[in-house]
Amino acid sequence: MKRTYKFTPVSMYDIQGLEKWLEKLAAQGLFLKKYRPLVCTFTRGESRRVRYRLEPCRYGIDGPPDDMLDLYQEYGWAHVGGVNHEMVIFSCDNPHAPEPHTDPDIQLEQWNKLARQARKEFRQMVVLILVVLLGAAAILFWGGTPLAKLLTFRSQLLWWSLYMILFPLKDLAVNYTRARELTSVIRELEGRPKQRRLWFPSRQFFSWMGAVLFISLAGLFVFILRHPDLGEAKPVTEFTPLTLTELETGQPEHREVFYGTPLWSPICWCQWRVLELDGRRWNSEPYRFLETRWFDLPVSSLAVPAARDLLASSMKLEEDILWNAAEPVVWSTREYPDAGADWLSVADSEDGSYHTAVAALEDKVVLVRYIGSGSLTDYLDKIVDMLQ
Repeated sequence: MKRTYKFTPVSMYDIQGLEKWLEKLAAQGLFLKKYRPLVCTFTRGESRRVRYRLEPCRYGIDGPPDDMLDLYQEYGWAHVGGVNHEMVIFSCDNPHAPEPHTDPDIQLEQWNKLARQARKEFRQMVVLILVVLLGAAAILFWGGTPLAKLLTFRSQLLWWSLYMILFPLKDLAVNYTRARELTSVIRELEGRPKQRRLWFPSRQFFSWMGAVLFISLAGLFVFILRHPDLGEAKPVTEFTPLTLTELETGQPEHREVFYGTPLWSPICWCQWRVLELDGRRWNSEPYRFLETRWFDLPVSSLAVPAARDLLASSMKLEEDILWNAAEPVVWSTREYPDAGADWLSVADSEDGSYHTAVAALEDKVVLVRYIGSGSLTDYLDKIVDMLQ
């Protein structure tokens, strides 16, 4: 049989609307093959009058209970599909067959069971969302440098964070609309007027939203896989970074091109990392390290708070294996209000090995981390120049 696909125009909990839509299509020769919240499958046949009814019944992967299907079959109603594993769709083309439900009290109790389950699952989803948000807040604010963590957030983790936050929020809205619409079904069966509430999108809207969200995330993931060069070194054009040779010898080093890695984070989609190493970290030979992180923030009001957070985070010496210390380090810090930046501060370790500087100007921030014998204080002008 030839199959036809139709977008589902009504919510699965708009019981009468869904039944009338299926009956209208049957009159056009389209008969339900498989129900889906977004797109239903139909088979073509000779048009005829067919009645459709949705009956409440929660079931597992094995399908509705056989005794229920056999009972309905005896009265002329054939099982043609299910909805969300909690409603069964029956059809009947015999105009003389009785309605499947003759006892409204029993039917009402079955719908009430679904409504109670929907409210329970909504409350569980609220608890899950709160746990996820509290966990994210704990990770973000642990250590007191939330802006630094957001700026240096690893892009690979962003997709998991989006999934862990956006999808539960979507499911929360789905469960809320499910509980609302089931309550409306019950009120209608009881003969009570519909409650007047502020408008809220139907479950159908959030089903589409979930599909769009999934496709968007999948598309971005495929884009990253197809463009592995996103994390490769590229010529830096926005600023001129310091060099190890310049810091160690005091002599300027002229290069035609500086290479760095373009990065991005949830609050800063334009940033660079320029890294220089000389020596091996755990060998007895001298080890020198220089890292420049440059950020172009979306709003200037974030620059100075972000710079303060970056300095505090940098002084912890726990960012990565290249910038750490086996023993606690004592720091001395000094701010330079007249250096030409909105805020600039330099921190040096007591033994003179570790140095870090952060500057902010308008909507740009630069972080320099250096292990060596030189001094960042001698290059404040160059640090400020990276922001202009």
